[in-house]
Amino acid sequence: MAKLLYIHKTIKYLFVFLLSCLTYQQGLAQINDSPQLSPKETKIYQEAKALAQSGKTAKSIVLFNKLLKIKPDFTEGYLRLGSQYFVLQNYTQAKTAFIKAIELNPSFNPEMYYSIAQTEKALKNYAQAAVYLDQFINTSDNAQKIEKAKKMKVNCLFIDHAIKHPVPFHPVGAGPIINTAHSEYSPLISVDGQHLVFTRNIQNPGDFIGQEDIYIAQKDSTTWINARPMSGVNTVGNEGAFAISGDGYYIVFAACDRRESYGSCDLYYSMFMDNEWTKPVNMGKVVNSVTWDSHPTLSADGRTMIFSSRRKGSVGGADLWMTQKDEKNSWMTPWNLGSVLNSTGDDESPFLHPDGQTLYFRSDGHPGMGGFDIFYSRFDTYNNTWSTPINIGFPINTEGDEGSLSVSSDGKTAWFASNTNYNDNTLLKNINIYSFELYENARPVPTTYVKGYIQDINTQKPLAGDVELMDLITNKTLFKTTTANDGFFIAPLPSGQQYACKVNASGYIFFSQHFDLQKEDFTFQPYILNIDLIPVVKDTIFSDNYSMVLHNIFFETGSSVLQPTSDFEINNVVKMMLDHPSFVIKIVGHTDNIGSEKGNLILSEARAKAVTDALINKNINANRILYEGKGATEPIAENTSEAGRQQNRRTELKFVKL
Repeated sequence: MAKLLYIHKTIKYLFVFLLSCLTYQQGLAQINDSPQLSPKETKIYQEAKALAQSGKTAKSIVLFNKLLKIKPDFTEGYLRLGSQYFVLQNYTQAKTAFIKAIELNPSFNPEMYYSIAQTEKALKNYAQAAVYLDQFINTSDNAQKIEKAKKMKVNCLFIDHAIKHPVPFHPVGAGPIINTAHSEYSPLISVDGQHLVFTRNIQNPGDFIGQEDIYIAQKDSTTWINARPMSGVNTVGNEGAFAISGDGYYIVFAACDRRESYGSCDLYYSMFMDNEWTKPVNMGKVVNSVTWDSHPTLSADGRTMIFSSRRKGSVGGADLWMTQKDEKNSWMTPWNLGSVLNSTGDDESPFLHPDGQTLYFRSDGHPGMGGFDIFYSRFDTYNNTWSTPINIGFPINTEGDEGSLSVSSDGKTAWFASNTNYNDNTLLKNINIYSFELYENARPVPTTYVKGYIQDINTQKPLAGDVELMDLITNKTLFKTTTANDGFFIAPLPSGQQYACKVNASGYIFFSQHFDLQKEDFTFQPYILNIDLIPVVKDTIFSDNYSMVLHNIFFETGSSVLQPTSDFEINNVVKMMLDHPSFVIKIVGHTDNIGSEKGNLILSEARAKAVTDALINKNINANRILYEGKGATEPIAENTSEAGRQQNRRTELKFVKL
């Protein structure tokens, strides 16, 4: 399944050569021989053509050369000779023959310009190939062939530019624990970089396909250890293309020709519960189609999935499709990602980076080096659009097939698989996994991550809870999950933004936190959150000194006017008050020590009142809310630094009664 991504290059090239020759000969079949040949010359010519059509290329070349010695002005003879040299991959001789034909009669047949363009391309003279393709486009009346020529011209110009402007690429093998005598591919690095998940194909002598299973290895300092099959996910069948959520608790993979399949290949899922993977389940007919569905990738929270499918509605052959979970945790009907990403060819192997904005995939329909190339696209979170795909460049992409690229959370390291031995650029019989430092322009948004542990504040017992992370600028939820009973979650966060984190657990007061990742210093420096949740015990009276900071309340500078980004926190408090009608709370405002004591007291009280008014405006009874301003009298940090003063400028919620 996944292994089929890596087609042996020589097989593919031979197919292209034969197709090219056949296409050219079909064009020649429709024109008369010119000039007229003598009976002797005609006999040689017909014998040479018959040999060519029966695949006896070398013998046909001998006869065509014999004929051309007798008839040196026979244009069609040179074209036939050139096509036979092309089949033998003798491109230099093919080029000489085609040029001679063009010199004899430049307007003889437009097909000769297409043929010499293919020859120049094979000789890696890409710019010259584009020139000949232009001549074919301007003289041919074959509309279908003209479209192919236009696409080939774009590719030739791209290849010419890409080779002259290579990108940095220094692949390093993953080591003997990962790479074995068998084939390993489809690498995926965990959010924290401590686990590598990949597919291993164990093909013993005599096996036609081999056994594909998903493996996982751990990182020990700088090396990989303990590569082992994912127990519970793997079966006696093949498991290949896969995706795993950021917390490692949800996996989707492709499997083909199973009894319960809806199409040739379907998507299945499994969840990690109680320290083991559940039995894989078909994702159902909402997600799967009656055709081919494979190559999934998941968003960090596992609630968005992009995959490749050949279902009805595709722009080309295989297209990229997307689905998301609704509020009931059910997958919605997938939708096509459109003609910006999808080409008229095949678009496959997507990888959505944990930043949620950068998508890598492979395509043979967008301008590239030839075969399948790797591309990347950025998602505009403000306009909800994908950018035009960018070819990741040469020599990462070659004239062969590339694919299955994934990128580490920090965006600096890319992982891929290849059957190339990069020590001497020879081809291997098996496929190995490599990594390389990804150059700057192709990197995703710098991303860090949060590790959270939810527990009861009194017993320290882990709790299952609902976690939501939201971008405070766009008001969009970036991550949403329900933890297992161990209370653990891990979530990537793109740097350069401000975020709010909310945690809810049944029978507990909500937790809220604010993350400011607008400084580059935070890149890939994880937050560790030990989240202590307070159990709700009816009629509990709290002492006045207990409070929780409302981290996501923001005011205009020096003012009591609430910023729109405060809506997230206001709504959290409103939900809590509506869920617990007996709650009585007090909102307390605090400032730093900049300014007069009286001014700070007035400002802090005005801010507390602004929050109170916002709650009342959302139908919370005023009798359930008290407010007070403390000014700078109760600092929680030193006022000698901006970081300390920022902590002191806070809004607290005190619980008076539950």
